[in-house]
Amino acid sequence: MARVVAWFSVLLLVACGSASSRIASPDATSWESKVLGGAPDARLVLRLDRANADPVYGGPQTPYDRRSPSDPELEAFLVAVDSLELWFVADAREADRSSFLLVVRGKPDLERLKQQSDVRGLLSRSPERLPSGVLAYLLSDGATPAELFVLPSGTWVVAAGRIAGRVRYHLFSHAEDPPPAPNESDAILALWIGPGATRLRSVGKRAAGFEELSVIIRSSQRGDMELTVKFTDEKAAKAALAEVQTLLVQLPAAQKELADSCPAWEAVRFGLQRDGRAITGRVSQLPALIRAYRSGACRRSKHD
Repeated sequence: MARVVAWFSVLLLVACGSASSRIASPDATSWESKVLGGAPDARLVLRLDRANADPVYGGPQTPYDRRSPSDPELEAFLVAVDSLELWFVADAREADRSSFLLVVRGKPDLERLKQQSDVRGLLSRSPERLPSGVLAYLLSDGATPAELFVLPSGTWVVAAGRIAGRVRYHLFSHAEDPPPAPNESDAILALWIGPGATRLRSVGKRAAGFEELSVIIRSSQRGDMELTVKFTDEKAAKAALAEVQTLLVQLPAAQKELADSCPAWEAVRFGLQRDGRAITGRVSQLPALIRAYRSGACRRSKHD
């Protein structure tokens, strides 16, 4: 399972711009409007069950899989997780003070998680049983509220920031699982960042013309990953495309250098196109490359 997380984890890095009240956007689902107070500013979906079942990305561990130092308790915990879904709300000037909602689906084992030293203290308190039957664990006594809710189905909901009160209010009388975050049927990982992220301090000054970004990694049957950035107008999109094309001039030489150490790189294809205000970059024919490294046909760099 550590292998799966290593292949498909994504760093969602956001830093803040100006706090402002959020409006219940028409793009928000009814559940998001009720629980989050409007549309989120970012969504992340990681389908560990799909990754594990994938014949290329999943399957038995090989001796050549890149691994972090083994942690049996953490790995056993992750094996029981089907998916991780994160909603982010940029409702503060700093990302680490903004709100997020994390849904852990499957059968996560709380006792195994308590073996992790960095969370053991947070989970040592007795939970509160809400009238709905949901168990609530208070995770913070500080200025930023945070709670873990364990639903009767076994699903976990972690809420932090200003939305924590709304989430608790909802779960006080509702015990059903949150509806799944929107994503493609064959997506293993899907990330979406909307225009609200420009309220964040370090994003706002550097995101001139930005409207939204999406990243998707699909199953090995499709064998590709795709990144799309949409801009507020075609002028901004053309300027961004010109910058990227300048960088791509160096790509053939870099790919050849990689292919010298692992010929499977020769099959990998890179594509770039603009459609109005949107620019899409695609990397395809990845399964052969993954197989080469996982089988040991190609050796990883010592610096990987």
